[in-house]
Amino acid sequence: MLRKSLASSFLFLGLTFAPALAAAGEGAECHQQGQLSLQTVIDKHLKAMGGKERLKAAKTFQVTTLTREGDAVTTTIAQRARPNLVRHDMDTNGKKVSKVFDGKQGWVVEGSAAPKAMDKEMNAAMAEGAAFDNVLLDPKGRGVLVKLDGVEEVNGAPAFKLVLTRSTETEVRFIDQKSFLEVRRTYAGTHGGKPYTKAVTYSDYRDVDGIMLSHHIQWEGNGEKGEKTVQSARYDAPIDAAVFKPSTPRS
Repeated sequence: MLRKSLASSFLFLGLTFAPALAAAGEGAECHQQGQLSLQTVIDKHLKAMGGKERLKAAKTFQVTTLTREGDAVTTTIAQRARPNLVRHDMDTNGKKVSKVFDGKQGWVVEGSAAPKAMDKEMNAAMAEGAAFDNVLLDPKGRGVLVKLDGVEEVNGAPAFKLVLTRSTETEVRFIDQKSFLEVRRTYAGTHGGKPYTKAVTYSDYRDVDGIMLSHHIQWEGNGEKGEKTVQSARYDAPIDAAVFKPSTPRS
């Protein structure tokens, strides 16, 4: 369960800021793109997602998703707000669990039980995933080293390989050369003293209030596979700050 919880945090981070379709005319540059600098690739990618100004202007995000993993079917209502407030309310085959990050501490609420504080390792993972902005908007400020590691083929098309290094994890993002949307992401690290790997693919991009969002995500890792589809999504709708405070559900 702990491994799945951590994986869900990673997956949601990717889902929330999945990239956009590239602007018209960018395809003509494909024959030169193997020589693009890291910053140029990042700038084009962020432009494809909706532009730096739009991304930085977003204040809240709400999304409802349906996840299938084996026999488990999970409906999740997620709410996010700047700078690092997150709430996930999940129903898996009738079992309800909520995860809340109040800006400092992560909490888990199972069924009608009282909130329990996450341990140090899970709290750190929740805190990382709670950051509202895409890390590529300010990797240095987030303590993340980014490098461009050439081009690899993903789903039959060339993609730039961006390697993001954190203290506990290496993350690789593959940015399609033609559209500049993210088509794949991989993770490798350790959790609870055990190594883990995870691969996520993104498709079905749609404009949500000026920001492009992947509406279909598939993943596999450590022998598990699953997929997530977005049912509804919205940016900048009002969210009551109280939802980010842990509380015992009413019976």
